[in-house]
Amino acid sequence: MKKWKKSRNYRRMRDENGDVIADIITIDGVNVEVSEEVFLAYSQEDRRERYISEDTADRLFSLEYLSENRGQSDYMEMNTFPSAEEIFLEQEEDQSWEERKKRLPTVLEELDSDELELIQALYFKGLSAREYAKQLGVYHRTILYRKEKVLEKLREKFM
Repeated sequence: MKKWKKSRNYRRMRDENGDVIADIITIDGVNVEVSEEVFLAYSQEDRRERYISEDTADRLFSLEYLSENRGQSDYMEMNTFPSAEEIFLEQEEDQSWEERKKRLPTVLEELDSDELELIQALYFKGLSAREYAKQLGVYHRTILYRKEKVLEKLREKFM
């Protein structure tokens, strides 16, 4: 019997035909009968831990080593949580958007009637530049140019 089998705390009880009768895990000296799913999950984790400890016993390893040798994905993926700085910046950005949304009606009122009509047609009515150009009887590139000018004007007012 291998050394690890003596120290493990789980085993399968079988009858004389070799059929599994019970799956047992020993916890604090007490044998507990568990379902096959729990037993398989527990034994797989035990094998994984043995593999890692045997494979890396006297060796230093790096992320490069793990990636080259198809290491465990647990070690490859770093659990990164947002820093306090990132959380603060995100909250500040959310507040900034809220303030901009509140200013939108007043900024739109500052546009002249042609500019406002262009914004309404393209963004609120969902017309394409070609469709709107056809309505006005102008070339669609003219509409695209005007749209860029209006958006530039809006950006300046929002910043």
